[in-house]
Amino acid sequence: MPVSKTLSAKNKNNAMRIKELQQKIQDENYINFAVERIALVVSRQIVEKRNSLHAPEKTY
Repeated sequence: MPVSKTLSAKNKNNAMRIKELQQKIQDENYINFAVERIALVVSRQIVEKRNSLHAPEKTY
């Protein structure tokens, strides 16, 4: 079982992925969209956490 070939393939895939990400971080639009996505996720988590801390409203 050639372990070195498997590791080599994984290393090659990792190197390709790193190169792809290095190119993406040079793109200002990519970074702006990434920041917006992160802000959206964090905002949703804050709202959900805040809503879960409040006791349910009483209905009369």
